[in-house]
Amino acid sequence: RPPAPVPCPPYPRTPDGGGVEARAEMITTATQANGTNGATQMVYTAAPRTTVVQSARQVSGAAAAPMLPGSCRTLPTTVMQQPNGTATTVVKQVNSTAFAAAPAVVLPQGAARQRMERLSDQLEGCEEAESLRRVDLAQRMGMPEELVDEVDGHVSPSSPGVVPWPGEEPIFEEGFTPRAMLGLTNNIRKACTNFDENLGGPAVVSPGLLLSMLAKAEDMLVRKGSKALIEMQPPPGERVVIVGDLHGQLKDALWIFYRYGLPSEAGGNCFLFNGDIADRGRFAVEIYVLVIGWMLTFPGAVFINRGNHEDVLVNTSRCGGFYEECIQKYPGFGRQVFEAFGKFFAALPLAYLLGPNGAKILVVHGGLPRVPSQFISTLKHMAPRGPTVPMRTTSLAEVVVKDCLWSDPKETNGQEVSTRGSSLMAFGPDVTLNFCHQELVGLIVRSHEVPPSGEGFAFMHQNRLCTVFSASNYKGIEHNSGAVLLITSADLAMGNLAKSVRPEVYYAPALSQVCETEFEPPKECLESELEPQFLPQTPSARKLREETRRISAAKVEAVTKLFIKSDDPDGELIQDEVVQIVGELVVAHKEELWHGFWEKDLGLRHATPARCGFVTFEVWKDVCHTVLGPKVCWDSVGMVLSIAEKLPPHMGGVDYNRFLHRFHINLQEEGCVRVTWMEAILAFLVDKILKMAVQEMLDFFDQDKNGRLSIAELAEAFRQLDVGLSSAQVRALFLTFATHCDGCHEDDIEVECFISALVVAAREQSEQHQSKHARARSAWPRWASRYLRLLGKDIWEQGKGEHQMLELFKSFDADNSGLLEPSEFVKIMSTLQAACLHPGELSLPEAALQELARLSDFDSSGSVSYIEILLALQPTDTALGGHVRFDLFEQICSTVWCNKEALLRALHNLDPDKTMRVNADTLNQALHQLNTTIGGECKSKRPLLGFQIEALVAHINLDEDGLVDYNAFLDAFQVKDVTR
Repeated sequence: RPPAPVPCPPYPRTPDGGGVEARAEMITTATQANGTNGATQMVYTAAPRTTVVQSARQVSGAAAAPMLPGSCRTLPTTVMQQPNGTATTVVKQVNSTAFAAAPAVVLPQGAARQRMERLSDQLEGCEEAESLRRVDLAQRMGMPEELVDEVDGHVSPSSPGVVPWPGEEPIFEEGFTPRAMLGLTNNIRKACTNFDENLGGPAVVSPGLLLSMLAKAEDMLVRKGSKALIEMQPPPGERVVIVGDLHGQLKDALWIFYRYGLPSEAGGNCFLFNGDIADRGRFAVEIYVLVIGWMLTFPGAVFINRGNHEDVLVNTSRCGGFYEECIQKYPGFGRQVFEAFGKFFAALPLAYLLGPNGAKILVVHGGLPRVPSQFISTLKHMAPRGPTVPMRTTSLAEVVVKDCLWSDPKETNGQEVSTRGSSLMAFGPDVTLNFCHQELVGLIVRSHEVPPSGEGFAFMHQNRLCTVFSASNYKGIEHNSGAVLLITSADLAMGNLAKSVRPEVYYAPALSQVCETEFEPPKECLESELEPQFLPQTPSARKLREETRRISAAKVEAVTKLFIKSDDPDGELIQDEVVQIVGELVVAHKEELWHGFWEKDLGLRHATPARCGFVTFEVWKDVCHTVLGPKVCWDSVGMVLSIAEKLPPHMGGVDYNRFLHRFHINLQEEGCVRVTWMEAILAFLVDKILKMAVQEMLDFFDQDKNGRLSIAELAEAFRQLDVGLSSAQVRALFLTFATHCDGCHEDDIEVECFISALVVAAREQSEQHQSKHARARSAWPRWASRYLRLLGKDIWEQGKGEHQMLELFKSFDADNSGLLEPSEFVKIMSTLQAACLHPGELSLPEAALQELARLSDFDSSGSVSYIEILLALQPTDTALGGHVRFDLFEQICSTVWCNKEALLRALHNLDPDKTMRVNADTLNQALHQLNTTIGGECKSKRPLLGFQIEALVAHINLDEDGLVDYNAFLDAFQVKDVTR
């Protein structure tokens, strides 16, 4: 049995002894009533799980608003009368926020917002699982693991050069000295003052400096052996600040440096960044510049672990964003910068071991692998790694790398598949305790996720595992606090783990406010070069300034957190993100969802089965649970999407066709792909059918002559027509018709409904993009357009529609040619107008009907086909033309959208000069390569047909050099919610 866990007092237990980590409450006794400075003492007590806040006017007893934290002057304080009659000035920190001990207002978290936060976290796991599937495909695209060109310690000839930007001269002249790096840090801070933290901004560091910095950092790590495990016994300096995920949130990185000071070897102020600096946020480049720059300045004071987002393929996924950041900030050099980061990622270690045996602290980004007994030994003997982590592992080392970056802890014993993906795992407390016992580890520190409590840190597994997450108000919507873990080196070196570990929480204010602060310089800087507020540089003075900064920072954090929570109390911003993630998951798995709903249609329960297009809410949840994610509260998702019908006859049910068509891939009009390529494919299909006589057409689709069309018959008909539809597109098309057409029974639909709907789709598409049919109709006289529109509406309102049209067409086609002569057309129109509900309003003389016959002959053949009559009469508001268009083209668009990472990798491989532009032939080659990778040697499994790829590439807007920006091409495909 493993030994009893080492007690760690910074995370006290609740008074009832239930084992749930209580939120730490820090009480700082600063002064006595006489105002003299006294000693500072930290006391940890159990605090309730409510958020105690104060209004901005109550934060300070002497000031109406919080002081900006740029100054180090003494803060105004509030004197609190104690029961024994003595007066003590107290500043209380609850949930990372400091307040004067005056009457407080209790604002419990709203239930609606808490539900949205949980839902967002659950769906983020599903989103990452989908991204991993696409990353796996990208890794099979054949691009070599090594990046294209080598960036050594010098700027290569293809680089942007070595001309420094303003403020960078000291770095180029002196190298990474403390003074030069302090100047660069302040330049970045000041340059970002006016940037929007959600939108980002232009580059503030020159590409030449960035490339040189990355090359030097990579070289430093490689010279140390690119070790996967770094052991430091004892830990360096006086303390180590362990920083969790930052995800591009510069405000948190700067706020941490403000609160705890800049790195310093002489001052013993060390930092360990536990991965996931990249992605999601807009300022990952600037954070890397700060972290890498200080690592080059003080190699013994700054350390970096690799996270799962330090991966060049994850960076290009929808869960990423770092690739786009590099491209946008460094036009012309973005890919070179991005690949230099990839080389740096490959050299990063995967784990750190701090302290002596029995009290060692293991710092790893994700957690333990599925083979914990071999974890440490595998890391010690691991070969150099690549810029991306293999999803399909072929060795123990690859399994360990993937797991230690991606795994998560769980509450129950054992191991199981993670919600992040089927190839990932989650581990329980028994795994943690056995590992700690075997490897003499006292505590495992990991990051990787926002703790459920929202506090920035959480202890689990009998206090032997701690999650630290440092991005406060994650993504601008989570409202969570950030946290760091402070490790006192002297206590840890003596084996006193309980005394050495202390989590501290915070809540960073807005970026513009953070950028107004000033940082405590490293101890290595000369006093003659420092501002007066940073003098003297004695240890006691530095410690006092740090305590003062924490108090002032806590006051600002209190107001910031109150303002943000009051600004979005019900979690509407999170709700928008939930809808966006659900939409992306639906688009990626639409066919599987369709089949799940199709097989459980409510109409199949009737005595005479006929699908109605609805399922029960419970069936909808079960299908989503099976296809999209098992650990998501689909009840809450259904409420967010308002998915249930509110009126009879299907009250409480779900119109699954409407749900699926709510989200689709939209091709942006301003993108580099002309949307007319869709019309080219659809027009090709309709033209094939247009040339067929009516009976020939019916017999062609309805091969067993039973008046109904099965999916097998439709697939065979399209195969013989060679219209350019894949099997997946045929299935999607059939399911759309089946859920909307009247008379849908078990597994077939009426053939007339299919033909009618297909014609409507062609009509809508041609009108939108001005095809020959649309141009012909636009030239019609007004009386003709109005007459046909009203007559068609009258026919379909009577419920006759295509059935009446087909019977009339056959009866007036005297020679059974499948075509109507002008005289026959006049007769059929006379019959239709006589049978309408309001014959007086729809009555034309024979001469006008003869003119209509001429107008309806779109191909000027001298006769009118059945399809041409449907084109003229079919009202666009009674069929499913829009849905047909979605099905025909979304499968093509979604193939591009869902496999962006794989396409990007193929295009990078085909663009060795890193111009970010390719010609049409190269793009065609990349699309064919993707098609082959997905379908393999079996052509029927390939999602795209050669004709479709050629049609897509032919409609790309090339520049004057005959090239296209392939990033713009991929960005043209976006998920759209049609209800917004």
